[in-house]
Amino acid sequence: MSRPYPFREGMNVAWDLVVWRSDHERVEIAVLDREDILQVRGCFDRGDDVWMYNVYPVPTTLLPRIADLVAAGQLDLKLQYCIEARQELPDGEVWFPESGELPPGHVPPP
Repeated sequence: MSRPYPFREGMNVAWDLVVWRSDHERVEIAVLDREDILQVRGCFDRGDDVWMYNVYPVPTTLLPRIADLVAAGQLDLKLQYCIEARQELPDGEVWFPESGELPPGHVPPP
């Protein structure tokens, strides 16, 4: 019996807006949801990664638009921001394909 793929169409995924500080410290600024990503994903060169399951640097020109989505307020244009996907399943469970089962797309890391 095969389970349905839980990340189809960008479902059960959260996208973290993170910044890398000069001391190589990763700082999470905000969590973006599916509706937020729908507003900005067209501004990224995603190739065939429709739902941005990989890590994407945020172009400086897009920062004002991203800032409008987050409650953190102004973003520092001198810092490098990225959007990183992760699983967000009910009860914090982590999904992996069964042995021999190939998912029809990328499985975001937990």
